[in-house]
Amino acid sequence: MKKANYKKYLTVTNLLLLILTVFYLLDHYLPFPKNYSGFYWANDDKGAIGYIFGYCGGLLTNFLGTGKVLDPNGTEIYRYATHMLLHRHLLALITNLVGLYFIGNYAEKRFGRWLTYIIFIVVGVAEVFITDPLYIAMAPSKAEEVATTVAVGASGGIFGLIGASLAALFFDVKSFKKIGKPTIIISAIYGVLTTYVTSFGWTTVCHNVSLILGLILGVLIILPFFLLKKGKFARAENTEIQADADKNTF
Repeated sequence: MKKANYKKYLTVTNLLLLILTVFYLLDHYLPFPKNYSGFYWANDDKGAIGYIFGYCGGLLTNFLGTGKVLDPNGTEIYRYATHMLLHRHLLALITNLVGLYFIGNYAEKRFGRWLTYIIFIVVGVAEVFITDPLYIAMAPSKAEEVATTVAVGASGGIFGLIGASLAALFFDVKSFKKIGKPTIIISAIYGVLTTYVTSFGWTTVCHNVSLILGLILGVLIILPFFLLKKGKFARAENTEIQADADKNTF
């Protein structure tokens, strides 16, 4: 009887999935301190259903989210990274957990665990500085809306990983055959659904900016190794993605 390989589940991606879930629960269900007057997620009369789906709480968002409402002067720099740990409601969390599980684990195989999450953090932070000005330039009438919006979510970093993974495929097209079908299908659905279906506007700009940033970072990382024919990103004829992991698990 073949033993189950549990080690393949010990990844930074899977640890991050747990962290995102814990932060979500704390943000939405921690009670507010006495006389609290900070940010909160409005229930809008959704009642118990709204409570179950996370239209409540907001204590961590008040201290870790981004937006002029929370940080008018933009001086609390840490928020540009910490906002990725939080999610607006349950459906946003579930969508990003599913997308990150497949995309993040695949990226770890291509770039290694630490490089993968350097890309995740760098892109997630950088897009904050680009998305708002770009969106306002494209839709000036939305300037007031942007000024009052609180931004949270890991999708910027996830789209950065999609971009970096596309860069890796560009340098090694044959490796596409080694990607599991679930990863291809989920990545495609996640990309289209979260960018053009459930959200259209600011989120569309955010995801496209993140995708392009990830693509650029991926090329900058891979190109030197590809040209020098050394390391894991050497030309395809000189190297291959590791075998059995990549047995289309992710």
